[in-house]
Formats: sequence, C-alpha cells, structure tokens
Amino acid sequence: MELVLKFDSIQVLRAIAANLVLLAHLSVIEVKYGHGVVILPDWIGFGGAAGVNLFFVISGFVMALVARNANWRNFIVARVIRIYPIYWFYTSLVLFVFLIRPEMVNQSFVHPPSIVKSYLLWPEDVLPLLAVGWTLIHEMYFYVVMAIFIAFAIPLRVALSIWVLIVIAIPLLLGASSPAAAVIFHPMTLEFIAGAVIGLVVSNGFLRGGLVCLIAGLMLLIVGYFFYGHGLTIANESWTRVIYLGFPFIPIVYGVVSIERRGQWPELDWLSKLGDASYSTYLSHVLVVSVLGRFFAALPLHIFASETAFLIACLIVANVVGSLSFIFFERPTLRWLRSGRLLAGRYTGSTAM
Repeated sequence: MELVLKFDSIQVLRAIAANLVLLAHLSVIEVKYGHGVVILPDWIGFGGAAGVNLFFVISGFVMALVARNANWRNFIVARVIRIYPIYWFYTSLVLFVFLIRPEMVNQSFVHPPSIVKSYLLWPEDVLPLLAVGWTLIHEMYFYVVMAIFIAFAIPLRVALSIWVLIVIAIPLLLGASSPAAAVIFHPMTLEFIAGAVIGLVVSNGFLRGGLVCLIAGLMLLIVGYFFYGHGLTIANESWTRVIYLGFPFIPIVYGVVSIERRGQWPELDWLSKLGDASYSTYLSHVLVVSVLGRFFAALPLHIFASETAFLIACLIVANVVGSLSFIFFERPTLRWLRSGRLLAGRYTGSTAM
C-alpha cells in the first residue's frame, strides 16, 4: 500500500477540531463581555473542548505514519521545527502583554507561570503563558516517546501495547504526584495511542467499514455529550472526558480515512484549507477573540442580534487570522527551517496541530 501522509479528510477534521475549541472559548468570552446576553448553549463549553481530544487522536494517526522507517533524530527535530517556532511567536505576544499588564493574561492563574517552562513546554502546576499550550506539552511528550520507540527499533504494535499498560497500571499503583507525572500518565495519552493504532491498521491496508464506523462514532459522540453534560462520571473528570468525548473520535478518524482511501470522500476544499491553518488558528484564536471581546464590551447595545453578529464575527476573524498566520508566517518559517541542514534526510509528513 502506498504511504500517504496527508489526507484531505484529516485536514477537514483538523479544521473542525480547531473550531470546536474556538467555540468552547467563545462560550467564555460572551459571558465575560456580553453584558448578560448569552447565545451559545451550555454544552458548547465542554462539547467544544472535545476538539482537543480529536486533535490527539489525529496526532497519533499521523505520527504512526511519519514514524515508519524514520530516523529518530530526524523525527524529533522535525517535531521541534513543527511545534516550537510559531508557538514561541504567539507566546512572545502574550509575554509582552503579561509584562505590561499582567492582570490581562489568564486571570485564573494560581500563581504566574514560569516563563522558561512556558517556552520549553515543560509541565508545571499552572497553565503556560499561552494557555492553549498545555496541549502542546502533551504533544511533545508523545513525540519524545515515539522517538524512543524509533531509536530502539521497537515494533510499533509492541511499543503501543506497553505504553497502554504503563498509562493505565502505574497511576493505579503509584498515582501522579508531580506535573510531569500528571502529563505522562494522563488518560488522554490513550487517545494518541488509539490514533497510532488507526495508522497501523490503515497502513496495513485494512479499509473496511469506514461509513459504519463514522456513523457509529458520531452516535457515540452524541451519547457521550449527553452523559457528560448530565454529570454521569465514570472514575474522575479526566477519564470521563476521555471516554465520553475522546473515544468516539477513534471510529470517526478511522471512518473518514477509510472512506477517503476508498475514493469516496467528497471535495471539501475550503474546509481542507482551514485544516491546513488549524495550528495557527488554534494558537492565535484566544488572542483574537479576547481583543474582539473587549471592543464588543464597549459597544452601547447588547441584544440578541448584536451578540449573534459578534459570535459570527469572532468565528470568521479567528479563522482569517489563522489562515493569514499560516500563509505569511507558519508555512514560510517551516519551509525555511526545513530547507536548511537541520534534517539529515528528506522531511515528510505533517503533524496534528
């Protein structure tokens, strides 16, 4: 089977994931700046946050393909090039504001985050300066583990099985007593592992039942939203979120990839392009909607129509800014870094963010 590293269906899912997270943050922004007028339903908050869970499944899928026949040094350098430069750019914007007006940056901080740890994406007990960077801390952990598997030539199916046992068993025996341990043994790691299993399945040519899996995944997601919204917990909040809002994306990701590989995926070029820019959109959207929210709060009229227009404007502007960031900063920076001698071999692939 020919190895394909970019799927239009995956790009569409990336666009959906980024905009789910955007909606989740808009549900906070409109409460903060809307003067009591609230349009978005309550479930948008946790439902949109599930975009992160989708990102992790996608990431595992892509990394399983990228890791095939990869050199571990090239693999980790490619991940660093992909994640850090644009993350540093947006973190620096937040840092600039934080140094001048610290009260404007993430008022939920228990204490100010370490600037060094924020830039390094090192775990700590508060969110990094750029709050959405918490997911990238998990991503970098995933990549380091994958690089270790590659370096020691551990077959991926064996490595993933061991990883599952570690994530499930060790917290039961020892617990998670530090910020690093909380990342290493977080249940969301299982979403990345599940995505990698999908990558193995697809790369081995198994493509059956795509439509059935897609429909089943969507139904499970609806049920999961219902259970999660009604507070039906399983063990703790992390496991509840993963099981209700994360695991349904496993058949969804497999389903769309299977449908595309069988030549039945519809053309959704505009969504695919938004997916290309999804990492930029993900990193920049909180800054964008926060600025728009402050302007909106200063308006004299706050009614249903103006609130609806504000939300639509936020969705459009956040995606436009993300697309411009991708076109004029992210993509040129990646091309420049990859054209240097940082990688010994030819770069292939993309990442989930």
